[in-house]
Amino acid sequence: MAAGCIRVEGKTVEEAIRRAADLLEVLPEELAVEIIDAGSQGFLGIGRRPAVIVARPAGEATTGETRDDPGVPGAGQEDETESDLEAALETKPVLETGAVMERAGEERPAYAWVEAGQVRIGGGEPPATIIPGDHFELYVNGQLIAGEVAVRAGDTITVKPRVEQKDGEWKLTVASDGLTAKLTIKPGYERTWKLKDQSPASRLELKGEPVDIALPAVTREELLAELNRQQVVYGVDEEAIQQACTATREMEIVVARGQSPQPPEDARVEYHFSTSEMARREVGEEERVDYREMVIRVSAAVGDLLAIKIPPQPGKPGMTVTGKAIPPPEPKDIELVAGKGTEVIDGQRCVATAEGRPQLSQRKGKVIIDIIPVLVHRGDVDLASGNIKFKGCINITGNVTETMQVVASQDVEIGGDVTQATVRAGGTIFIRHNCIGSLLVAGGINSIYQSAEPVLADLAQQLSLLQAAAGQLEQGARRQKGPVYHLNTGYLISVLVENKFKKLPSLVARLEQLTRGVEGGPEEQKLVQLGRELAQAFGTSAALQGLDTVKLAKMTTAVEEMAAYCREIPPEGGNITLSYALNSKLQASGWVKVTGRGCFNTEIVTGGKVEIQGVFRGGSIYAGDDVYIKEIGSSGGAKTLVRVAEGRVIKASKIWPNCTLQIGKRIRQIDNEENQVMAYLNSEGDMILGIF
Repeated sequence: MAAGCIRVEGKTVEEAIRRAADLLEVLPEELAVEIIDAGSQGFLGIGRRPAVIVARPAGEATTGETRDDPGVPGAGQEDETESDLEAALETKPVLETGAVMERAGEERPAYAWVEAGQVRIGGGEPPATIIPGDHFELYVNGQLIAGEVAVRAGDTITVKPRVEQKDGEWKLTVASDGLTAKLTIKPGYERTWKLKDQSPASRLELKGEPVDIALPAVTREELLAELNRQQVVYGVDEEAIQQACTATREMEIVVARGQSPQPPEDARVEYHFSTSEMARREVGEEERVDYREMVIRVSAAVGDLLAIKIPPQPGKPGMTVTGKAIPPPEPKDIELVAGKGTEVIDGQRCVATAEGRPQLSQRKGKVIIDIIPVLVHRGDVDLASGNIKFKGCINITGNVTETMQVVASQDVEIGGDVTQATVRAGGTIFIRHNCIGSLLVAGGINSIYQSAEPVLADLAQQLSLLQAAAGQLEQGARRQKGPVYHLNTGYLISVLVENKFKKLPSLVARLEQLTRGVEGGPEEQKLVQLGRELAQAFGTSAALQGLDTVKLAKMTTAVEEMAAYCREIPPEGGNITLSYALNSKLQASGWVKVTGRGCFNTEIVTGGKVEIQGVFRGGSIYAGDDVYIKEIGSSGGAKTLVRVAEGRVIKASKIWPNCTLQIGKRIRQIDNEENQVMAYLNSEGDMILGIF
């Protein structure tokens, strides 16, 4: 091999070129390279072989380069370079030093490299130079070297990394509120260095990679001493202390926790009513829904519990980490104040003293509850608004439409019409326009009594006559057949009802309908029970055959007593005022006044007076007081009944034929047109048709 040529192996051609450049101390691009073997990676490591090159510095001339030059000795001779290379490769052995293969018998300067953490020396003279650097201690043949040193093959090279240690930082801080003691940790470290592998070089400076080992910043003894110095004695967390003393990363950890004071419970008010004026009722997926009952309006009756005050409760003191007590804040109190229509009892309970909608207001530590007696509904009552039911007065600016209900415990005022609807009021009903196909009930339960009284009176009369007729027939049969003859009185009563007393079943059905669903006290339930018993007794032919004269006598007495009780109900309040009524039913415990065209095919039952400034045509009137009507009946003979209590007066400017007037038990059929009629009973109890 020509002078200056070296043979080098590597995993790849590029690596072999790089190593050759390091050995010759030139740049890779300054080399003249001949690739002997490109090498192979094999398959899964099998058949792997290194790349082999022969390299020399590009500036050195070889025998072949001067062969053809006439001025150079040997020019024109056969190229000996290639033959020398081939002969060298075939005949000369190679020495292996790491990845570098050097020709035996050819000496070159010494060089050093680092491989697998070990410093290795190769070559001959002159010696190589090693510089230990800042991070390593270099020992050559057992001697510590302070600076750079010349080394040769055969020297014992030992490298020890320098050790750097930095202490951790920590700080214990007690929070301003005294509830936590926090430890801030920045761990220390111990740093050593690991030799990096380096390529062969005649001058080698050792280079390394740092290797850090984190060290805890604080010991348990140091931390406990600091806790004691800062007087941290409460809520010390042993697990947190253990974690802090072994922590190897920067962190903050709470090593002691105090006890926060338990806050007090301020006084509060529990409301027994919805604070919104209205709410929608929640329904299940499979529940049947009446959309007219979806809206609920809040109202209260007299005596209803509206609110309860819950007194304040004190809190409990806490504790700082230094053992100092932390007082809790004082609870806030609140005053429950009675407003209009309410009363506060013992400062704790608010109850309603009037009917209406509870209204809540709060100011300056006070809760004030008022009762608003009137519910104002602007617009129509329809499916959108739902039925309106309210304890108090109701004022409706629009109409009440089909199938809707308006129920109030006090007065109801309607600005429009009432059409095929129901209006019930505990007080009066005032309708500015018309009532068509509807039911009006004014006066609450008193209107029921007023409506039931004429029905009970007729029932008492019919039952008394039935009892008398059955008794007479029973006595006649025994006279003919003998005293031991057994007569089927029930069958006899059934025949009498079906043929002579046909009004009885309809009167019983009317009473049962009037009392159905009535709620109230003992007297109201007594009326309801009487209606049910009569309906059962006269409901079927089989039930009629179960009667006898004794049972009839008991029924008659019960009906007469209830009729007398109904007559004693004072006709106060429960008035109805409207402009016009058609196909409707009006029940009032007080009076009824019609200010417009009049009433057509309408039934009026009232405990007081009836005043109709227009026509009353078709239907019936049952009044507990006087009746004043401009015109009764029609020229076509519409059947019309006007009935008042005994001792009362019926006045009419005109009465058409086929009308019936009744005062108490006295009845008068009008067969001819009459004008300016005043019907009353004289001292003998006969009905007189006078003129006014």
